[in-house]
Amino acid sequence: MSFNYKEIIMDLSIIVPIYNVEEYLSECLKSLYKISNLRYEVILVNDGSKDNSYKIMEEFKELYPNKTVIINKENGGLSSARNAGIKVAKGKYISFIDSDDFIDTDEFEKFVIEGIKSRVDIAVGNMRYYSPGRIGEPLFRARRIKELGVVTGIEFLWNLFQAPKCYREEVVDDIYRKDFIIKNRLFFNEKIVHEDSEFTTLAYLRAKKVKYIDKAFYFYRQREGSIMNKVSEKSIVSLEEICEKLFVEYKNLMNKNGREALASLILSFYSTVIYKRYNGGGDYKRVHRRYKELYRELKKEAQSNIEQKLLSFSIFIPNTIRKVLGKEISNVQKVPKF
Repeated sequence: MSFNYKEIIMDLSIIVPIYNVEEYLSECLKSLYKISNLRYEVILVNDGSKDNSYKIMEEFKELYPNKTVIINKENGGLSSARNAGIKVAKGKYISFIDSDDFIDTDEFEKFVIEGIKSRVDIAVGNMRYYSPGRIGEPLFRARRIKELGVVTGIEFLWNLFQAPKCYREEVVDDIYRKDFIIKNRLFFNEKIVHEDSEFTTLAYLRAKKVKYIDKAFYFYRQREGSIMNKVSEKSIVSLEEICEKLFVEYKNLMNKNGREALASLILSFYSTVIYKRYNGGGDYKRVHRRYKELYRELKKEAQSNIEQKLLSFSIFIPNTIRKVLGKEISNVQKVPKF
């Protein structure tokens, strides 16, 4: 018997955290409310906005009263807003959309329909960078990922680190089965930034069924005037904390491929911590000592590269090479070129 998606309640909750985005919010919401082939709700989480964002939310609530849920809360950050949405979501699947971005509605519908049809815990999609007048190509995904089909989350994570590597941590181009999130207590960590780096990895480690669906439905806005931004101390500390949490997961994990993927990811993340500290972000000697400890523990299973091996001896040489190649990692964050 062939599968007919209309026979299933296509129940999707779209969670949109909102904080001072009056300039972009209408474009985002218009793209969401154009959805016509899915049964869905849009959960608008007002995270203490001080501009006209709430007024815009009310306007869309008036236009789509049966599809809109509004949550008002004090400012608590992106993780807090997403968690508030998860707690009230009624959908079979959950999507997280950032309020300054937007979607290709047709591609999104096809993505969600195939994800639900596949009955996966996580359906993984793709995105493009966007700025006014310019749209990038879909971000790189290796052929092995496109042809992988439905696999466990650990196998999916492991494949992301096989050459050519294509690991990405953003949650906005994925959907998650709500029961899977609740059963595994997969809420966003409200004490850190880089919450996607932690959430995505933990979700893969716990998922029984993951599938990549080749739909680049998400447009990730690169804001004008935000070419370079100072990386905060909290940002660097958060990435350190994520590494330590993933190291605990690594030690408790028995699956060989899972350990290999986690070892590779931890060294990659911690390399970034070292460079940010070394290039102006504080006590680089302390984090370098910790990196060397982690490297000794993880090198046998990680797909480590020459750079990571060099880092276990010295920061100066690999950092200099990066500067010469124009690939310096510092405590200043650059908007990606596309």
